[in-house]
Amino acid sequence: MNKEYTTNIEDIATYGFDKIDPQETVEVNLKDLMYVYSTLQEYQRFFHQPIHYKNMKDIKTFLGSTSDNAGYKLLHTSIHEKMNHMLPKHIDEKYDEGVLDSPVLPFYYNENKQKT
Repeated sequence: MNKEYTTNIEDIATYGFDKIDPQETVEVNLKDLMYVYSTLQEYQRFFHQPIHYKNMKDIKTFLGSTSDNAGYKLLHTSIHEKMNHMLPKHIDEKYDEGVLDSPVLPFYYNENKQKT
C-alpha cells in the first residue's frame, strides 16, 4: 500500500470532525482549560517568531522532555491529563475506532523526503 503524505496539517488534525455534532457542548474545569490554553499560547509565542529558534538547540531547550519544566511536558500534560477528561465517551470511542484518524500522513513521517 502506498502511503500518501501532506503538508496540510490542519486537514490531518481536523479529519473526521464532520462526524461530530456542531451543536454538542461539554462542560469543563476552567483551571484545566486555562492550562491547555496557556500551553497553546506558549507554543505560539515561541514558534511565531523564527528568531526564537535559530538552531536545533533552541528547539530542544524549548521542548525538553516530560521530566523537564518545558514545552513537551506542558503539551503531554495538556493532552493526557487535562483534555483527556474533557472529551465525551463517544468521542473517545471515535478515536479508538480510527474514525478521526486521517488516512493521509503528515509530511514529516515520510522517510524518503529530501533533506535540506
